[in-house]
Amino acid sequence: MKKTLLLILFLTFSSYCIGQMAKNELYGKWKVQRVVKKSPKPEFRALLDGFGKATFIFHENGDFNLTTESKAPMFQIILQMTKDSKWIFDDKAQLIKIGKEEDGYSIMGIHPTMKDATIEFAMDESEMVFEVKKLVVNNGSDNE
Repeated sequence: MKKTLLLILFLTFSSYCIGQMAKNELYGKWKVQRVVKKSPKPEFRALLDGFGKATFIFHENGDFNLTTESKAPMFQIILQMTKDSKWIFDDKAQLIKIGKEEDGYSIMGIHPTMKDATIEFAMDESEMVFEVKKLVVNNGSDNE
């Protein structure tokens, strides 16, 4: 009976923890590798090229940077909006909030999830999902 109860508890705990990320795991540069899901909302489709070529940078001090190789005009607006932004992580909701304290970190929300060895960023409002890869920094250069 005890073994069965322990097994049930273990399986429940394991299924809860799958996909969960900790704040310290988010520090660093994350490069989008591929688009997993496009937004069903037409107003967000113009941002797909920018996000599809983006790098998200989460600094330990709370600073946030977003860069892209895309020249898409709509995404340039996103870059301006996120300039000088900060980020916080709501561990319970598993939500990265980007913005400034005075705006309630409301510029952008990202749900990071881990599936097998893959990390995905699900954009809160647009419903876009991207597979991302953490870049390793060696002697000032980024390597994939």
